[in-house]
Amino acid sequence: MPGPASTLCRLSCLVALLATLPGCGTTGQPVQQSIWIETPDCASASCELRNDRGQWTLERTPGSITVTTSSAPLEVACRAGEQSSRTIALSTVPPVGSGAAAVGGLIGAGAAGSATAAATAGAAAVGMATPAALIIVAAAVFGGLAGAGLGAGAEAATRAIAYPERITVPLRCDKPAGESPRIGVVVRGPTAEEARRAGLPDASAVWVVAVAEGSPAAAAGLRAGDLLRQANGVPLDSAARLQALLQALAPDSALVLQVQRDGSAIEVRIPAPGPPAEGR
Repeated sequence: MPGPASTLCRLSCLVALLATLPGCGTTGQPVQQSIWIETPDCASASCELRNDRGQWTLERTPGSITVTTSSAPLEVACRAGEQSSRTIALSTVPPVGSGAAAVGGLIGAGAAGSATAAATAGAAAVGMATPAALIIVAAAVFGGLAGAGLGAGAEAATRAIAYPERITVPLRCDKPAGESPRIGVVVRGPTAEEARRAGLPDASAVWVVAVAEGSPAAAAGLRAGDLLRQANGVPLDSAARLQALLQALAPDSALVLQVQRDGSAIEVRIPAPGPPAEGR
């Protein structure tokens, strides 16, 4: 049977181990959090955010979006035209204060402390430090640390999980996404959510973001918000495809666009959009 010194040593090691452990299960509470998303070098990007609790879409940057926080990372993927980038944001739980740990420690040490007092008094009466007294003294310390750990864990479990309040996605656009100077429009590919709302089976279209005043597109009746499905019979699956068609178009040739607007298919004809812009 192990002696008092051996027993005390083992308890001391266990106490030291407990002192290094945080409260168990301190995962915090998921909450609704508003996050500011920005793409400084490429404004007006669309972003998809997701974690294990859901998926959210920000139509244009910079802007604010509300997500449900989680202990899992938040993935942020942004796109503007043919440019895309993504980043990961980690969640945190605010540090636990000393209040709960102190109260837990006092409660945990209370019962063992009472036993310690009794054992000490008994040892004094017989004039020796009994093995039981040594063990109970160690138990008092153990109980205090255990109570502190449980108290800290209980407090941490009530604290809100949070992501960074501002997330910057490194997305660079050297020129406006999908700019087509020959007809005077700016276009980009629709997000998955935009394609779903428009009733598209996939993202095989380009979205008209802006139409320049006095441009051939404006004169032909093209509007911001139109979905361009085809150009001269060629399906448009990206802004780059429209750019390539315009580059190859002869100066005296018309551009016939199949357009989806408010759920209806219409045709927009742009006669002789003009010569290709230099360097484009």
